[in-house]
Formats: sequence, structure tokens, C-alpha cells
Amino acid sequence: MRKLLVLLSAISMFLLGCAGTPKDEGEGLDNALVSFTSSVQSSRWQEALSYVTPDEARQIGTSDGYEFLPEYQTAASRLPLSTLRKANLGVDGEGRLVGIKAVMDETNERYKVSEDQAKVGTNLKQMEDDRIKRRLEEGQKILQEEEATAHQEQQVEVLTNRLTDDEKRKYGSTRDLLAPESTRDDGTTEESYNGDYK
Repeated sequence: MRKLLVLLSAISMFLLGCAGTPKDEGEGLDNALVSFTSSVQSSRWQEALSYVTPDEARQIGTSDGYEFLPEYQTAASRLPLSTLRKANLGVDGEGRLVGIKAVMDETNERYKVSEDQAKVGTNLKQMEDDRIKRRLEEGQKILQEEEATAHQEQQVEVLTNRLTDDEKRKYGSTRDLLAPESTRDDGTTEESYNGDYK
């Protein structure tokens, strides 16, 4: 299959070269686009460069002329044949593409990302460490609050509803209290009885 494509490409190049300026530029453009796209899709960069004018080939290719520059490899791989047919491309007298560099530059510009977008995913370890640190700080804060609450609970004065003996006498409370002894003028004590002792 590959040999057939190479053979067809060579024959089409030969015929285009012999013909000089193609009579129908649309057919010549279509042939150049198909040959260029099939070479790019097969990663035959040197062959793809042969379908581009020499001036543009020097700009998009490496200095040795065997490959595309990496950014143009990416751009060419992104360009389907349907997009290239809609682009404002032409062919020179030998049937080579004119204007392909501008189309690939436009594609690269479209896919360019900002520095912040390029950094996405490169700092996952740092983000994980920060998240763990925040969780630990939250946990320590909760523990400190609980310890402070527990310490305050220990210092709380316990109040009961029990009255002291004096308060019981003052407010007339309970039957289990003995009446206070009253002192007579002669120094002897007398007990008063206010109810039933049980």
C-alpha cells in the first residue's frame, strides 16, 4: 500500500513537472493536498516537504531538509484534508503548495495555551501536600477547641438544688430538720416543735 502511494505520488509529480503550469489549478491543488496529507499522516516528513515550495520548506523544515520542525509536525498532523481544501492555498508552476506555512501557523496559534494552562497537572504533588496540610491544621484546630471546652467544663461550678441547713430554716424547709434550739434567759435550752419528727 505504501509503495503504491509512493509510486502514485512519483507519477503525479512527474506528470505535474512535465506539464508546467497545470491547466486546471483546482485539480493540481487537490493532487498536491492529497499527496501532502497522506505523507504527513504516514510521518514521511521529507516527502511531505517535497510538496511545498522550497521557500516555505526551508521555513517549516529542519536545516537538513529531512523533517518538519516539531511545532509544524504537530500543526500538520492536526490539519485534515477537508480543512486544507477550505484554506486559501494555491500551487506554483511545479504543482507545489503555496501558503501552507500560514495555515500551519494559524493552527499553532489556535492551540497555543497560556503559561497557567500549561502548568495544569504539573504541580499535583504540591497540591496534594497542601491539601493534607490544610486537613491537619483543621484537625488540630478542632482538637484545641475540644480541649478548651473540656477544660472549661472541669472549672464549672456545680450547682445543686439542695439548701443548707440555715437556708432550710430560713425558708421553712423540710421535716427532717430539727428545730433550732432556743436559749432561755437562764441559759438553758429549749427545743421547739414545729411538726412531726419522723
